[in-house]
This record gives sequence, C-alpha cells and structure tokens, in this order.
Amino acid sequence: MSKQYIGAVGGQAWTPSDTVQVTRPPRGFQVGVAGNVALGYADGTTAVWPACVAGVIHAHDGFTRILATGTTATSIVVAY
Repeated sequence: MSKQYIGAVGGQAWTPSDTVQVTRPPRGFQVGVAGNVALGYADGTTAVWPACVAGVIHAHDGFTRILATGTTATSIVVAY
C-alpha cells in the first residue's frame, strides 16, 4: 500500500523573484505576513492571488515562480 500525503511533507523559506524558479514541484505556499502573492507558471502566464491569509498553507500546485512584482506578502514558505 502506498502512502498518500494530503498536506506538505517539507518546506523552504522563499524570497520572491521574477527570475528564480522554485527548486521542487510545490504543493502550495504559506505567508507569515498577509498580502498578495504573484505566481508564475511554466506556460509563461502569471496570476496575482489577492489577500493571502498569514499562517495558512494555500494549496496550489503548478507554479514555477513566486514573483517579486505583484507580491506584497512576506515571510513566504514554499510547501513541498
């Protein structure tokens, strides 16, 4: 029987960047200080997720970057 993980199994503090990609496929992110989080995707599209609440893992996979441009939340952790 295989294990199935619903939540994160690891995490990494992350500084938003318009050029640096996340190092592993993410399951989501958490912010320490609430605000907007701008995400970049492999197909080149971007989206700003407004009003992300602090202390909550925001389940979201498929992003390749947490962009500096458009991100106002701080103390970000990428969940794996």
